[in-house]
Amino acid sequence: MIVNKYAYLTGGADRNCLALVGALRERGHEVVMVSTASERNVVDAGAFIGATVTHQSRAGLSLRARAAVLARSMWNPAAARAMRVVLHRFRPDVVHTHKLYPQLSAAPVVVAARAGVPVVQTLHDYELLSASALDECGGRVDRDESRMTYRWLNTATFPLRRSLYAPRIGAFVACSRYVAARYRDGLGIESTVLPYFVEPPEQASASFAERDGAVFVGRLHEEKGVLDVVELAHRLPELRVSVIGYGPLEDLVGEAACRLRNLDFLGRQNRAGVLARLGRARVSLMPSRWQEPGGIAALEAMSVGTPVVAYANGGLAEYVTDTDGGRVIPPGVDGLAAAVAVLHDDEALWRTHSDHATEGIARRHTAEVYVGGLEEVYRSVVEQRRATRPHSAGRPG
Repeated sequence: MIVNKYAYLTGGADRNCLALVGALRERGHEVVMVSTASERNVVDAGAFIGATVTHQSRAGLSLRARAAVLARSMWNPAAARAMRVVLHRFRPDVVHTHKLYPQLSAAPVVVAARAGVPVVQTLHDYELLSASALDECGGRVDRDESRMTYRWLNTATFPLRRSLYAPRIGAFVACSRYVAARYRDGLGIESTVLPYFVEPPEQASASFAERDGAVFVGRLHEEKGVLDVVELAHRLPELRVSVIGYGPLEDLVGEAACRLRNLDFLGRQNRAGVLARLGRARVSLMPSRWQEPGGIAALEAMSVGTPVVAYANGGLAEYVTDTDGGRVIPPGVDGLAAAVAVLHDDEALWRTHSDHATEGIARRHTAEVYVGGLEEVYRSVVEQRRATRPHSAGRPG
């Protein structure tokens, strides 16, 4: 059973979770999901409850609705009921949890643990370590969320994440060595490192001569470095810069695109559109200002042979350096502009990083490698449960 607050794509964690559902099924596993209901859902097997809040609705919530969100983020009875129903009907060997807050609360984890079903948790960010999912330092107060109401919500639910949620996890999977180290040093949590995977591209990579410009793909938030991308376009007027994504800085990026003739704002794109644009660019821009746990957008760029220029932050930097699929530099627009200009115009250097990128993705970041490692984690927690409950009747009834 896969548990995630969304069964459609809103970000990198959802992308990994939903791709995992397909990859597990291809390996012969039966998979169901517990999540929130939406017409955008791409998985329909399992149980789906009403969402108290979404990215789109949260800005317009009334005081009463905010109170309901807080109450259900502490304990969501609908999520608890859904778990009990699916546990009884499906009888899973393992429950694999991803991102649950605030929509699902700790209820799915608590119900699974009480039923004796082992729980595996993927650490996509720092939400079990800190009040803010962006804070790798263990802060007990959220200082990152843009709206005060949700800063308070994240701060209020943090003690439950620490005391009610984390202790019931049988095994942790980290998306990078950086994330694993933060949880080990901060909470003493040991985890298996399984870097994200991407599906192979359907077409061969374009050559250096067939490409031009640089492209940014990601949420339009300050921590993603999109403001640095806009400044890069200003400093390098001969470089064609494209921005793909959506978020609170959409208006700012759109206004900049009207001023700067070399800046294109393409908005939200589906995966096919993203891969097509990445495949026509010479450079992928990943100037994340936070300690990004692991960038799927960087993997997708490298899968189509597009070298990445990234800031030396978090697991994202690991993904680039481990494949030698681009340049990792200290944060700052000066260095970003210099690195992009060189990589964009130096064909020999570009070919080296492009070749290493595609080879590295094919070797390190495939569904086969990822699911193979995950199956070992699943076997470990199932065997551990059997060892501690030798006379158990088996799966929950």
